[in-house]
Amino acid sequence: MNTTPANKKILSRNAKKNIFLAAMLIVPVVHFIIFWGYVNFSSILMAFQGVNPAEGKIYWTLNNFKTVFTMFGKFGQLKTALGNTLLTWAFLTVFLMPWSFLLTYFLYKKIRLSGLWRTALFVPTLLPAIAMTSIFTYILYADAPVGKLIGLVFKTVPAFLVDEKYAKWSVIIYMFLTNFGGSFILISGAMARVPREIIESAYIDGAGMRVELTRILLPLCWPTLSTLLILNTAGIFMATGPVLLLTWGEAKTSTISFWIFNQVFKFQQYYMPAALGLLCTVILFPAVLLVRWGLGKVWADVEF
Repeated sequence: MNTTPANKKILSRNAKKNIFLAAMLIVPVVHFIIFWGYVNFSSILMAFQGVNPAEGKIYWTLNNFKTVFTMFGKFGQLKTALGNTLLTWAFLTVFLMPWSFLLTYFLYKKIRLSGLWRTALFVPTLLPAIAMTSIFTYILYADAPVGKLIGLVFKTVPAFLVDEKYAKWSVIIYMFLTNFGGSFILISGAMARVPREIIESAYIDGAGMRVELTRILLPLCWPTLSTLLILNTAGIFMATGPVLLLTWGEAKTSTISFWIFNQVFKFQQYYMPAALGLLCTVILFPAVLLVRWGLGKVWADVEF
């Protein structure tokens, strides 16, 4: 079969396209194989393994899971970590999402100095976590301006990141304040996509801001909001960073993910944390599917 110059051009163009796509996919595929496939495969194996201290040999066992269930049954660090994890997730879901949506709506309405407020919400997301936690820690010091103001009002300045009465809520408030930026960017993008004709038509029919917010923007932005809620549920056991940088799990602020990290980093324990991680995965998988199914029943996805 003879190949015409036109066909040769098409074949050459397709070959270059395929080479480009393959080159772009190499990095994510290798990343997935190493940092997800290999790590998780090794973790799954370690969940069912143990080490004989005398001989140093690895053997197969279910004792790791028995130990985890036993620790959950007792009132100890692991049970406290689970309570903190669930409390953090509930607080950020119940309070952060509605506040993010309302705040984005008011900025969407182009209130006075809305550009300044957008910048104030977005810029902190560009700072490294270590910088953000350092600033937050300094703010809570007794010698800082906020600390001095608290001292004037309450006479004494609590040790917010050391005292068990305040440390947990200090970490949660930090996460609440620093998570506004990411939610704001995604929700504002969803609102910006809503056709102006729909809003104008609603106002012509006599709709006010309440109707615009609850009957138009909320349903049309629901795919984005539901995605954020699903991601929030999927990441329920991953709130490690703020705890690590603010309190190192002291003052009863540990979470499940930090407890796993601390067991590996500080105590060089691998097998029981691997079992706990596998249990979290087994619990999360159907939980995320259930949340996704439930959110899909609220409003159907809308294409516009």
